Amino acid sequence: YLPKDYEVIQAVVGMWRKVGIEAEIEVYEVAKHYELRAQDTLAPAAFYNWGNSIGDPGTSTGHAMFGPSPHSTWDTDDLDGMIGPLWGEKDEDKRIAGWKKVDRYIAENAYVLPLYQQVQPVLYKADLAFTAHGANYVLPFTTRPKG
Repeated sequence: YLPKDYEVIQAVVGMWRKVGIEAEIEVYEVAKHYELRAQDTLAPAAFYNWGNSIGDPGTSTGHAMFGPSPHSTWDTDDLDGMIGPLWGEKDEDKRIAGWKKVDRYIAENAYVLPLYQQVQPVLYKADLAFTAHGANYVLPFTTRPKG
C-alpha cells in the first residue's frame, strides 16, 4: 500500500496540530501549482510528489533546488553556485561527486526535510546482477546481465 498524496498531507497536518502548529490543507490542480511556483508564491509548506525514475541527481536535486530552473522555487546563491557548474560537467565521476556534495550540503543545512521514504519491492531474474543502493533507491542502471 502506498499512501495517496492527500493522506500524507493529512498525516502531516495532524502531527503539526499535536505540537500546536495550525495548518489548513489547500488542494489545487497541477497547472495552478506550476503557476504559483513560477511566481514564487507557493505556500511556505507545499507538497509536490517528484519522481526520479532514471536515478540521476540532475532530474531531482537539480531541477528542484536550482533557482533559475522553472521547476524550482528555491533561490539561493549558495546552491545556485554549487549546482550551476554541474549542468555542463562532462566528466561523469566529477559530475556525480558534485551532486553528492550538493545533496550533503542540502541535508546538513536542513534545506529539505524528507517526510518518509516509500518501500519498493524489486523482483529480478537469477541471470541478472543487481547492486542495491545505500538509500534503497531503485536505479535501473545498476541492473545488468550476470557475467
